[in-house]
Order: sequence, then structure tokens, then C-alpha cells
Amino acid sequence: MILASPQTRPAPTDLDALPFDFASVRAALAEGADPVALALESWRRAAAVADEGVFTALVREETVRARAQDAAARARAGEDLPLLGLTFAVKDNIHVAGMTTTSNCPALALDPGAGSPLIGVLERAGAVLIGKNTMDQFATGLNGTRSPDPLCRNAVNPAYIPGGSSSGSAVAVARDIVSFSLGSDTGGSGRVPAACNGVVGLKPTLGLVSTQGLVYNSRFLDCVPVFAKRVADAAEILRTIAGFDPVDPWSRRDADAVDLASTPPEPGARIAVPRRDQLRFFGDAAAGAAHDANLAALEALGFELVEIDFAPFEEAGRLVFQSALVAERLVDYGEVFANRPDGVHPAVRASIEPGLAYSAREAFEAIYRMRALARSAEMALDGFAALVTPTVPTIFTIDELLADPMARNTVMGTYTYYVNPMNLCAVSVPGAPRTDGLPSALSMVGLGAADGRIIGLAETFERRLDDAR
Repeated sequence: MILASPQTRPAPTDLDALPFDFASVRAALAEGADPVALALESWRRAAAVADEGVFTALVREETVRARAQDAAARARAGEDLPLLGLTFAVKDNIHVAGMTTTSNCPALALDPGAGSPLIGVLERAGAVLIGKNTMDQFATGLNGTRSPDPLCRNAVNPAYIPGGSSSGSAVAVARDIVSFSLGSDTGGSGRVPAACNGVVGLKPTLGLVSTQGLVYNSRFLDCVPVFAKRVADAAEILRTIAGFDPVDPWSRRDADAVDLASTPPEPGARIAVPRRDQLRFFGDAAAGAAHDANLAALEALGFELVEIDFAPFEEAGRLVFQSALVAERLVDYGEVFANRPDGVHPAVRASIEPGLAYSAREAFEAIYRMRALARSAEMALDGFAALVTPTVPTIFTIDELLADPMARNTVMGTYTYYVNPMNLCAVSVPGAPRTDGLPSALSMVGLGAADGRIIGLAETFERRLDDAR
């Protein structure tokens, strides 16, 4: 439900065509734009798509105005507000005080009381929350169609899936409704929708960002990613929200010490890539050609691409939804499954119900295997600046996905599922445009706590493509 009235929308101003990336917003502020007007313009854009499946709820317009006025007054009084003028949205499995959390399942409908501490961190830095984004129900899916109608649609071509599960979070950034957004990522939900919509998806090391106030898919695997137009924008938000949270038992004790400064690898650095015979694009020739162009851009930067065996990474990826680990979903969602089954999307039910059949022994065996594969990743990537893969092997149309919802959803996680089970960090960055006009993307993947180096590589690649345009 949208908690705002379209009749109270502010009239369009000269800001109505402003891109909401950080550089554009800051340039507008430098030229005298009013931070309150910027926030209300963002709210107006969100209200204008109220029937398009991008948001599950909006902050009330008067609340947006009041928070923006407060931030502007603090800035005038001399307070340093690095995110002044920027607006954001959060996925609807992140608690916001005063707003219902549904995980896009109205039958869940949680009153969170206190919200995620990340909201307060961002607001104290000057950013203004606009609303909560739609998602694949219970964050179970990588395609964006496991949702109540209306379905969220791809920002580049509405016939295509937006990717999931953080579908609305990526689309809201891609369509210049907000400057950045937060999602959740278990098996790729912070990277797949970024790739499908041509934006950046930055997935931090597990435990680097507090997951307090998150409705979990998996306490072992969940983290909070950032969506933005540029790598530097996403990295700035990550640096703002990262840090040790003593209330969150999954928070890293050394989170404050992890170096998040952009640190590009030196030319000549070695980059691991899957063996050519292990790359799969599922018949999508345009995706394969774009990936070749993206790898050529890396080679032109002076990096040495070295093929490695991708099989252990694929095995780790299968643990996410094809092992006893799936039973963990029932911790947060089991009550709805048992007592309100009609409120659960059929594809979500088909994904999670197998968890009921696993034994405790099988769960421990899956955890042991996950730890062994994480160690194998440490060894395989030793001496490499990063592992680079496509982010997605293809992008299906909505009709194609709905015709085969289970198998094609799995396809979307081909190059993302393994990252969290192996305790890796990653960023998806837009690549060379495909010949059919859809976006391509590369995933830069690093060992845990190597976030700054992965950010640096992604920025270097991003600049190379900028120069080539």
C-alpha cells in the first residue's frame, strides 16, 4: 500500500529532469538547488510510479519534507552532512520504524518497532528516505516475478525481468527515482538486479554491514548491498554504513578496520577467470559477445587474465538452494508457510518447501561442506587481484521466465550463488552494451575483507568504458 496521496504531489520544477546520481545532485546543490526541493522531486517521481510495482510503500510526503528541512537546517548551522540532497529507498525486508515490513508478502505484515540502524546512519548523514522497494517474496528468487501484481519491470526494456530479489531497489536507482538504495543479498540479490538494469551493485563482505533489522533468508549468508549509478557512489554509501555492530551477532569484530578505500590493482596484476569451457550463456550470443568485449577491456588495461577451474565455485553455489541450508528459510518464514499458505507465491513455496524434508545431520554436513569450499576459494584465489565473471549469463523476458520459473531462476544465479557461501565480496559493474540494447555486467569478486581492492578494480574498469564511449 502506498502511504501517500498523489493529490499532494509537488508541481514539477526545473529539477524534474535532473539525474539523481551523486555528481548531478551535488552539482545542483552547488548551483543553489534547495535540498528540500530535491527530496520532494524524488518523492514525486516515486509517487508517479505507484502503480508500477517498484515500491511497496512510500514515506508520507509531509515526513519527507520535514526530514529534508531538518537536514537543510543542520547544514546551514554548519553541520557536516556528506549525503545532503541525496535520497534513498530500502528493500521491504529491511525494517523502517513506523512502516510495516512485508517482504512483499502481505500475510507477513510485521510491525518492526525499531528500524534498522542503517536508516539512522544514513539520515544523520543528510540522506532522506523515500520508500520501501518491492522484491521477490521473502527474498527468494533472482528474477523479480515472484511478487504480487503489478510486477516490477526492467528499467531498460519492460518486456524483460528486472532481476531479483532486490528488484525494486535496482529499478528505483536505474530510473532516477532515488540516488541509491539498499537491498539484501543471499545468493546474488544485490548483483543480479543491478546487472539486469544497468546499475552498480556492491555486495560487501559478510559481517561488514550490520544486518540488525533485516528479515533474514539466511543468517549465515545474508548481507546488505548498495545500488547506485556509479561505483564511487556505492562505495561512499558502503563506507558510511559499514562498521562493527555489537548488537548484531553476525557483525565482524574487525569491521571498522577493514580498508574500504578504493585501491586499484597495478597494471600487470593477475585476474582469475573461469575456464572458457565452463562459461555458459544458455544460448544468448549477445551476452557472450558482450562478455568477450568486457574481458578485452580488462586486458587493454594491462591485466593478465588467467583461467582457473570454476567447478568448486559452482558446487558452493548449489548449496544455497540445493542443500539442507534451504531449511534455514523456515526460521523466519515457517509460521506463514504453516498458517497462511495462501499468501505465499507458488514459486517461493516450491523453493522453500524442500527444507522441510532435510535432517539435522544433513544440515551440519552442508555447513561443513560450505566451510571446506570457502577454504578452497582462499587457496584458488591466492595471488590474484580478483575473480572476474559475468554477473548474469542472460536476461530472460518476463514471459520466458514465467514459462519455466524454477529452472530459469536458477540460471540467473550461475555466477552469483557461490559468493556468500565462500565468504567473498563482490561488485557488479555495468559493462559494454549488448547488441540488442540490454545491459551487460561484470562481477569483480574478492576474498573476504578485500572490498577496497574490488572497488578499485571496478572503478578502473568503469573509467575504461567511459573513455571508450
